[in-house]
Amino acid sequence: MTYIEKINCFADAEARYNNTKPVVSKRHTLEQDVRPIGARTRKWERIIKVSDTCYALSCGGRVDPVFTWGAADLQIRAQYPITPDEIALMSPIVWRKHPDGTETVSVRNGAGNWNHNNIYSFLARALPRDILFQKDSKGKQFLYNRARGQTLFLPKNTSAPAYLLAFHKQNANKYKNAYWFDNQRRAATPGYDGLSVVFERGQDGIFTLVGKPQNIVVERIRVNKSEKCEYKDAINQLFDDAMALYPLMKDNVDWQLRSDTVKQATSIAKDHKIKFTDDRGYSSCSIFGRTEPTIVRAILSDPDHPLRHTLNIAAISTIDGSYLNFWPKAYPDLDEDALDRKRRALIRSAFVRWINTVCGFTVTIMEEKKA
Repeated sequence: MTYIEKINCFADAEARYNNTKPVVSKRHTLEQDVRPIGARTRKWERIIKVSDTCYALSCGGRVDPVFTWGAADLQIRAQYPITPDEIALMSPIVWRKHPDGTETVSVRNGAGNWNHNNIYSFLARALPRDILFQKDSKGKQFLYNRARGQTLFLPKNTSAPAYLLAFHKQNANKYKNAYWFDNQRRAATPGYDGLSVVFERGQDGIFTLVGKPQNIVVERIRVNKSEKCEYKDAINQLFDDAMALYPLMKDNVDWQLRSDTVKQATSIAKDHKIKFTDDRGYSSCSIFGRTEPTIVRAILSDPDHPLRHTLNIAAISTIDGSYLNFWPKAYPDLDEDALDRKRRALIRSAFVRWINTVCGFTVTIMEEKKA
């Protein structure tokens, strides 16, 4: 981890910018104004002068005018260049001096509900001395204000620059069912999302939170029980059939079976004009992961459906994964009968999660974590 000399106030940020010689090479021009805040070999970790009263600390990414990446940057970013306002809005750390003489520092997490290890490392090293970056074991990030003894939640954000919003809009139909692209699209919203943590620095050097703390928001999956109830008997029948067939097929449940099943299903779907979409790149038990839930429900309800065999294979593959993940030695106190009951319960649980997903019985909601 490369050390970064701490910037503890607006004057420090201004001095760091003024006293750092820009990197000029065959890759970077003087006009790009690349001024590293730490080791010059890590030039993407840099300070950007947004205005005389605003300095942003960047570690590259979608709001950095120079150090960025991705298909959107290559395709359409030239049409929508990053603006100073976007840099100030979305950079991980931004120092501001206000007309009344007060100064603030705003801190932002990465965009999207996944890990952003480059940003975590940067925040841990580039935050002011009395603001510490922390992580917990559940994948959440926090800021600790040492002077106040206050731990504050640092939420993932969603604000995106114009070029990224345009890119997602341009490709919305093309990648409508793509899981990765759908996540990216949800993590890109216009305007300020209100998810920064802002501190005002007093004349005594103590930082005070501006506004209210960010609420800890967690992802919850809820099952629409009224919809699912209609298919209760069909679900039980599918599970019983899969459990009966699995001992006969377990030695053949592999990628080849999946590949053959998908080819067969694709051909059958074409002949019957069914909109079956192979979930390429995912495990065999996710064969229907990108197929419309209404189609999967129709297959589930009809034992004679043309794609019923495909659904059976997907269910058997789900069971196979649960068998492989079951470790009897983890339950040393259980006898053989108890182990069988435990195994069946875990398999049933995995099967239910799968059928809830592919049939669209679940909905994901974000809600505030209760104390």
